[in-house]
Amino acid sequence: MVKRLLGSALVLVVLGGAASAGTKEEQEKIEQVIAAVVEAYHTGDYAGMGHYYAADVTMVPGDYAPPLVGWTSVERRYQVAHANLSGLEVARENTQIVVRGKLAWATYQWRFAGRLGSEAISALGHTTLILEKRQGRWVIVHNHTSALLPLPSPEKPAAGPPSS
Repeated sequence: MVKRLLGSALVLVVLGGAASAGTKEEQEKIEQVIAAVVEAYHTGDYAGMGHYYAADVTMVPGDYAPPLVGWTSVERRYQVAHANLSGLEVARENTQIVVRGKLAWATYQWRFAGRLGSEAISALGHTTLILEKRQGRWVIVHNHTSALLPLPSPEKPAAGPPSS
């Protein structure tokens, strides 16, 4: 009985180590997907970006527009948004990736800067991606992006002494 318990414990330890090693490999694959998507966004390579999205993806944009369904709708949205943008810079940080079998989610913060026509623009935000392993590769099945609202400028005090 003791031998059977020790044997079972050993199997769990060995399998647990193998599972975490597999998870690490899957996290690295997902990291590569995210890096490729961010780079494709930066360059406007929608065909390249589409390789990493499921055809049936859903997306919640950061501007309170209705959710989008399907890569065709998402791609069109990106194309319209980028039509007048130039000089894009996108930085991603604080990425967290969790893998649970054939499903995974990733969260990260981002910083965006560029030009809209002749005007400089910038934004900060968060993205949550849900990925699914389909036909041996990770694809994004849901993208939820939230842009932080800019803080209002503090009002300038009126010139002169305060009134009583």
